[in-house]
Amino acid sequence: MKGKFGPFEGILEETTCPVCRETNEVSKVPEAKLIFRSHGGIGYYRCSQCNLMYASPRFTEESMLKIYEREEFADLSEFNNWSYEKWKESRNRSYNVQKLKIMLVERYLSQGDRILDVGCGTGLFILEANKKGFLCEGVEPSLMLSNICKNVLKVPVNHTLLENFVPPYKFNGIIIWDVLEHVYNPVRIIKKSFELSEWGGFLFLQVPNYRGISNQYKNLLCRLGIRDNEYRHFGFPWHVYSFDKRSLSFLLGKTGFKVILFESWSHWLKDGWRNPLLKKLSIYLRKWCLSDYIVCVAKKV
Repeated sequence: MKGKFGPFEGILEETTCPVCRETNEVSKVPEAKLIFRSHGGIGYYRCSQCNLMYASPRFTEESMLKIYEREEFADLSEFNNWSYEKWKESRNRSYNVQKLKIMLVERYLSQGDRILDVGCGTGLFILEANKKGFLCEGVEPSLMLSNICKNVLKVPVNHTLLENFVPPYKFNGIIIWDVLEHVYNPVRIIKKSFELSEWGGFLFLQVPNYRGISNQYKNLLCRLGIRDNEYRHFGFPWHVYSFDKRSLSFLLGKTGFKVILFESWSHWLKDGWRNPLLKKLSIYLRKWCLSDYIVCVAKKV
């Protein structure tokens, strides 16, 4: 079955919860609750066992990978005349987020530690991490994005799928930031990350949080028929999963990692707002994971 969503088209296939399908000791996959069905026939389900929310039908793996080779996926015009100095002076969200990520990583890792950025995109984190004294490289399956890493930012990147990446060493830290919601099989990604990690190594994640206040509000409006936008906030077709703390804990626990931190960063924090009231509110949202993305740190034990 073929599907077209804006400029993106490909082959659609029905699916079930990938976490429970690949980690269950029994062959039967748990039932899932239908949360919403779009006019285009895309269902958004929540697994009754692990709580993962997923879209079905969704693109096949081949069709999904093609999304990230199209210019419509990301506006890369800022890299036409890009310089580190201009980027740093801008203090825009992309700069602030890399700084926040570096601060998070520095709580667990030291200079000289090896870090792998999975789905590194344009390589901005790699650039900042190496400036801070880490030994960081990336893996990026998109040729379009890999070319930005190599030709503009000049950072070390491996243009391949993570499953095909075979380095001669292991890593003290692995970053999987805004990636798991895009991939065909998140279990495969986490299992490979476990294989590539040193014992005692750390995994740093960010994924969409359907328990976030804004996401819950948008979900409710769609389900009540007040908001008729085809559940667009979910991000389909490039986003095919959304998580909460339970689903992340289930996924990581089944693949050998132990969760040691959950928090969430508000858009005010990412945008660098300094308003005292918003700062206090951001602290509350961060502690209770009420923003629209969850940050997670886990350890290989």
